[in-house]
Amino acid sequence: MGIRTHHVHMAPPGHKLWEGISFRDYLRRHPGEAARYATLKRDLAARYAHDRERYTQAKTQFVREVMAKAE
Repeated sequence: MGIRTHHVHMAPPGHKLWEGISFRDYLRRHPGEAARYATLKRDLAARYAHDRERYTQAKTQFVREVMAKAE
């Protein structure tokens, strides 16, 4: 397949994919929150190094809180 240089997602308006964009944009506008998320992710990665599902579950509350602020 060669060297990948781009990764593109496409979705119609209102698709769940846009929630991730809103989350990203909120963190870009709020560096303190982005730093908190980075710390959380590092801690969870160490704690759940071999359990991707638990890692994802453990960060869900933070993501929900940010999404509520982003709306």
